[in-house]
Amino acid sequence: MINRNLLERVRPLIEASLGYALPEKSGASIPMGVTPEGEPDGSFFAVRVDDVLAASARSEWHDGLRTILDDIHPDLLFSIAGSYEFSRITLPDGVAVWGPVPCYVADENTWRSVNDERVVRLTDSQLSEVDWDVFWHCAESDSLAYFGIYEGDRLVSLSSVSERGYGVNEIGVDAVQGSQGRGLGSGVVGAAGDWILENGSTPFASAADWNIASGRNLRRLGLTYTYSKLTSADGEFRIPPQPIGQPLPGHAVYDYYPRWAMNKEILERPE
Repeated sequence: MINRNLLERVRPLIEASLGYALPEKSGASIPMGVTPEGEPDGSFFAVRVDDVLAASARSEWHDGLRTILDDIHPDLLFSIAGSYEFSRITLPDGVAVWGPVPCYVADENTWRSVNDERVVRLTDSQLSEVDWDVFWHCAESDSLAYFGIYEGDRLVSLSSVSERGYGVNEIGVDAVQGSQGRGLGSGVVGAAGDWILENGSTPFASAADWNIASGRNLRRLGLTYTYSKLTSADGEFRIPPQPIGQPLPGHAVYDYYPRWAMNKEILERPE
């Protein structure tokens, strides 16, 4: 069961995306409302908290989505299969469903500070030199603070703190390729979380389940899995990459299927 204290920290954020109160317990059918305009999670949003599910979407999609919600088990709805099935309804209107995305939350009781002395808070001058194509998870223009680690004059990891509203600050993080295993991500995320708590807000982050290293890093710092969400965005349907990372360092990871069995309809990411 999830930490209910952490859920209460982010409940207003979830309910803003839903447009109605998150149910306290599961019912005979999954509730569905109309997505509020202007919410960052898009025109389709679904959330899962333990066995409680809720969704919101454009009203013209409700009939098609209701069939999916009623006929497919929640375990499949909150999987890549669910994003495919929901997108069957939304794609004719140029909207694609993405996820599910596990969401992590911390408070003063769960947080584990690392106090990495390599971390600095970036100045405006340093920010002007950041390559946002490399540190694209941190590229929001209205972020409140940035924390980085330099090796010489080279920025090798970066975290950002963005305002999500309702007393919640989201942490974004990136590191340069080939930098794994040096604690770079932990250092900058740790500094961001410290700053958020010192300023009286709630640390929040997300890491897809295929991003093994990022999920481990968040949990190591005391960010705790609290809910999962499906979101949407205008544009074509996107799929996640293969799992990133290893179950145990030094142990090889192999494709189970041969190359000829890979989905040849998947196109390269557009520039």
